[in-house]
Amino acid sequence: MSEIITAIDVGTTKICTFIAEATPEGELRLIGAGQARSQGLRKGVVVNVTAATQSIAESIEQAEQAAGFTIRSAYVGIVGGHIHSHNGNGAVAIPRGRSITRADVDRALDAARAIPVPNDREIIHTIARSFTIDEQAGVQEPIGMHGYRLAVDAHIITGASAAINNLVKCIQANGVTIEELVLEPLASGEAVLNEDERGMGVAVADIGGGTTDIAIYIDGAVWHTIVLDVGGDNLTRDLAVGLRAPLDAAEYLKIRYGHVQPERIAEEETVSAPAFGENQIQSVYRRYIAEILEARCEEILNLILREVKRSGYDGLLPAGIVLTGGAAQLPGLKEVGREIFRMPVRTGAPNSLSNAQRQWLTPAYATGIGLLLWGQRHGPTAPPRRASPLLPRLQTWLRNLLPG
Repeated sequence: MSEIITAIDVGTTKICTFIAEATPEGELRLIGAGQARSQGLRKGVVVNVTAATQSIAESIEQAEQAAGFTIRSAYVGIVGGHIHSHNGNGAVAIPRGRSITRADVDRALDAARAIPVPNDREIIHTIARSFTIDEQAGVQEPIGMHGYRLAVDAHIITGASAAINNLVKCIQANGVTIEELVLEPLASGEAVLNEDERGMGVAVADIGGGTTDIAIYIDGAVWHTIVLDVGGDNLTRDLAVGLRAPLDAAEYLKIRYGHVQPERIAEEETVSAPAFGENQIQSVYRRYIAEILEARCEEILNLILREVKRSGYDGLLPAGIVLTGGAAQLPGLKEVGREIFRMPVRTGAPNSLSNAQRQWLTPAYATGIGLLLWGQRHGPTAPPRRASPLLPRLQTWLRNLLPG
């Protein structure tokens, strides 16, 4: 029997809701999608609960109408500068040296999770990096193996309680239960990385609107995560300031004419752009646009390199760095990345989804599609609940009662 998985990507610039059908054969089919412009969020964090709740509602309603289902639970992405991570260890005894079960693994992870956490922070993920059974280190899958002692080396991710609670409030106000909060670079990794890359060692850098989210994979597991407070919005603002143009116009110019290698743009090529002041249209050299974007992109790429080096794993990434997110689509970015990183660089887009329009299979939607894949791989799925004709109208009416 097919089951339904729902994902909600609450981003700084856009909110996306995806509904997919997981078939018994393991195929994931997209049956509904919705997108709304983000309101009430800054750098991935809710700053206006009412506005953010309404934006999420718009995205959810579009997806529900497309799928013909009412969403009752979802995997939700979380990100922001409040995210911290570190590594921990835990160990448990295995009675009589019997074979290890899932319950034993959970006990070991619970032991790793038993660390001092400030009252204003919560643990989001405890992810096993590797296991040790008795004296045998480097075990990737301990279930079914025999031993007397199971130890785990875990990657622990925490977030600020206030930021988490505000996001949860916005989702639940729309009548949706959260299956799991998922750190967004982990979701992006699900969508754009392959098993060979994870096994050899790779970093994924999701350059979103408000943040750049990094996850490092070694031996098939997550070893390091970090969130940087810089992203595609910085590129748009740089253009708006440099061209003295409205933000919407700067965003359009970035997407339509943007390039990160000015030398590849003809010197005489010009484009028309809106501007502030009495003369609302100006002629701009496209190479000048590229020069502005190049400066900020080089800064972002150098920040990514700095964090990779700071992690201490920069020498363990033969598969290089995979760039994804909306800003990763800028022409020339991966070429500049190769010059800065001195390692392989490619642009990653989701492809493990059938029945999806091409627009959803681009780097900009890697996190949302990755949340679906995370739900399929890591968690139980819920049976579909067919929406009645009255229910969507009732939900819309209730949502409109929200203040603002």
